[in-house]
Amino acid sequence: MSYYFQNREWMDRHIDPVDNNVSREFSEGVEVFIAFASSQNSFMERKTMLCPCVSCGNRKQRDVRTVSRHLYRVGFKSNYYVWSSHGETYYDAGESSTGGQFMGDEARYVGGPYEENIPGGDFGSTEIPENLMEEPNEEQYEEGVFEAFEAANQPLYDGCVEGISQLYLASRLMKVKTDHNLAESCMDELSQTFRDVLPQPNIAPESYYEMKKLTKSLGLPVVKIDICEDNCMLFWKEDRELMACRFCGKDRYHQKNHGKGKRRPKQRMFYLPITERLKRLYQQEATASQMRWHAEHESPEGEMHHPSDAAAWKHFNKVYPDFAAESRNVYLGLATDGFNPVGMSGESHSVWPVIVTPYNLPPGMCMKREYFFLSVLVPGPRHPKKSIDIYLQPLIEELKSLWSDGVEAYDVSKKQNFTMRAALMWTINDFPAYGMMSGWMTHGRLACPYCLDDTKSFWLQHGRKHSWFDCHRMFLPREHPYRRNVQAFRKGQTVTDDPPPWLTGEEILRERINNIEGLKETVDCGGNGHEKPASTINGYGKDHNWVKKSIFWELPYWENLLLRHNLDFMHVEKNFFDNLINTVLNVPGKTKDNAKSRMDLPDLCRRSELHMKDDGTMPVPIFRLSKEDKKEFLRWLKNDIKFPDGYASKFSRCIDETNSKISGLKSHDCHVIMQRLLPFAFKELLPKSVHIAISGT
Repeated sequence: MSYYFQNREWMDRHIDPVDNNVSREFSEGVEVFIAFASSQNSFMERKTMLCPCVSCGNRKQRDVRTVSRHLYRVGFKSNYYVWSSHGETYYDAGESSTGGQFMGDEARYVGGPYEENIPGGDFGSTEIPENLMEEPNEEQYEEGVFEAFEAANQPLYDGCVEGISQLYLASRLMKVKTDHNLAESCMDELSQTFRDVLPQPNIAPESYYEMKKLTKSLGLPVVKIDICEDNCMLFWKEDRELMACRFCGKDRYHQKNHGKGKRRPKQRMFYLPITERLKRLYQQEATASQMRWHAEHESPEGEMHHPSDAAAWKHFNKVYPDFAAESRNVYLGLATDGFNPVGMSGESHSVWPVIVTPYNLPPGMCMKREYFFLSVLVPGPRHPKKSIDIYLQPLIEELKSLWSDGVEAYDVSKKQNFTMRAALMWTINDFPAYGMMSGWMTHGRLACPYCLDDTKSFWLQHGRKHSWFDCHRMFLPREHPYRRNVQAFRKGQTVTDDPPPWLTGEEILRERINNIEGLKETVDCGGNGHEKPASTINGYGKDHNWVKKSIFWELPYWENLLLRHNLDFMHVEKNFFDNLINTVLNVPGKTKDNAKSRMDLPDLCRRSELHMKDDGTMPVPIFRLSKEDKKEFLRWLKNDIKFPDGYASKFSRCIDETNSKISGLKSHDCHVIMQRLLPFAFKELLPKSVHIAISGT
C-alpha cells in the first residue's frame, strides 16, 4: 500500500474506462487515504474528518463511512495531492520515491501536461541519492522562511476552512491596516477579538507585533529611498546623508512646523529587492522543480511553446554557456507602464510600477499574477519621462550583483544548496514607455527604433504630422509583386531598396551611442537634465533620436543580447482596434478619415473616388457603415452577444447608441471583439474587399 501513499496518480483515475466503474486502483488508494486520515490526532478526538470530495471540498466534517461513500461516488476535489487538511505537510508529500512530485493543494501533479516533453520521462521523480542531499545553509534558517511556510499550511483552528492559516489572517489584517490607515492599538484590539471569537484552541496572532513578526519572517523587505523633487537624483548610497540635490540644489525635506516632528521628504520611491523572492521559488515544493522546466522540456522543431524556444534565448545561452549550464539560473523579463490611481476624481497623477517576472516556469505558470514581482514603485504624481533611469538604479545594481556574484540558495526539490544567478533578458512596454527605457525617443520623423536614421517617413502638409504610409515594402522578399505595384500604394512608386541592417547591441553602443556628443546617462546629468535634448545633444532629431544612454547598458551582458526591448502586443492591438472601429463608425474627432487626410490624399494615392469635391464635401467611402448599419451593429453587440462569465466585460456599458460610438473597452475586450466577432460581424455590413482586409479571411 506504500505505493498509493507515495504515488497519487490514482486520485485522477476515479473511473475505469473499460467497465465504467470505480477503478480498483482508486478503491485501494481511498483505503490508504482513510487509514492515514484516521491516524491523525484531530480524528481521534472527534471521530470525524474533513471530507475532500468534489462536493464537500474539505469544508464539512463527516464520519469515515460518509467520507468513503462520497469519494467513491464523486472522487477527490481537484489538485488535492497534498493532504494538508488531514495532517500532512508539504515536505512529507514531497518524499515520493516512486512516482511524481506533488506540489501543494492549489498546484498540480508535475507529471501532467508537460511530462511528455521531458527527456527521459522521469521529471516527476524526487528520488535523490543520499550523498547528494544537503541541508539548507544556516542563513536560510535564520530568516525563518521555512517556519513561515509552515504557518501558511497549519489551519487556524481545528476544522477551519482549507487555506485559512495564521499567515493568511496576519496578511489580511495587515492589508486592512494599510487600506484604512488604522492605528496599532486598533490592530491589537482586532487581533484579540479574532483570538477570542474563533473556536478554541486557535493560533490567531495576539497582537500587531506578532503579525509584523510573522510577515517579516518571509524576508521580503521594502526599501524607502528619498528622491529629489525634480527627479535629479536619489539620496542613496554615498548620497544618503545629503540634505540638498547635487544638481539643482533644492532641499530634500519639507520645512518643519516650529521645528517639531520628523523630517518629511518631498518625494520618495519604494524599492522591493527581488533576490529573496527568487530564492523563495526554490524553497517551495510547488515551484522548485518547475524552475528547471525551461531547460528540461522539449518542443517540436520549428514550434515555439515558450520564450526558451526563441532565437534570442538560444543566442544568449550560446554566448554565455556557463550561465546556461546551471538550469536553476533565473531568466527575467521587465515591464512597466503608468496608470492613474485616482482617475475617478479627475486628478492628474501618474504612478509607474516596474514588474519583474521569471521566465523559467512553464507557460501555464509564468504569466500568473503571483509570479509578477513588483520591484520598483515610482509614486508620481508627475510622469517620470526619461528620468525613469534614476528610479531603476537599485534594481540595476541588484541585477549586476545577481549576474556577477550570484546568491546562495537552497533547492528543496533536489535537497541541494547552489549559487543562483540571474539575467534580464528583455523589457516589454508600450511604444511611449519603449522610448523611456531604450533611450530612443519615439516621437517625430525618426520615431521607428528599427529603421533609425534610414526611415522613409514623410510630412503630411495638411495633416501636419509625420506619416509612415508605404514605408515598409522594403521588408518584403525581393521578388514580391507588391514591390512593383504602382497602383495600390503610393502612386507611381516601386521599391527596390533592401531593409535596414539589423544592428547588434555592440554596434549600437560603440558606433552610435558612444559617438554622439552630449549624450549622457541620465544619472550623470540629473534626471531630466533640466534642458531640452535638441539644445544639448548633437544631431538630435536630424541624424538620430537618442536622448540618453539607457541605464540598461550597465548590465555586462546587455550589448550581447539579440533582443533587448519588446513592444507589448496588448497595447498595439487596442490602439489598432480603436482607430479601426472609430473610422468604420465615423466617430467625430476620432476617425482617421477626416478632411485633412482627404486633402493629403491626391498627392499620395490613386483614389480619385475619395478626393474632396469642388464644393468641399467628402465622398462617402466604402469602408464606412451607414446610419442604419451602425445601429444594427451596435444593437447586436450590446444585446445579442453573450459570453461565459469572466470571458469578457459587459459590452453594453461601453456602447453609446445615441452617438454611435464605442468607448471604455479594456484591452482584452478589444482582443475578443477583433478575434471573435469582427471576422463575421462585418461580413454582411461591408463590401467583400473591405471585409477581407479587416478579417484577413
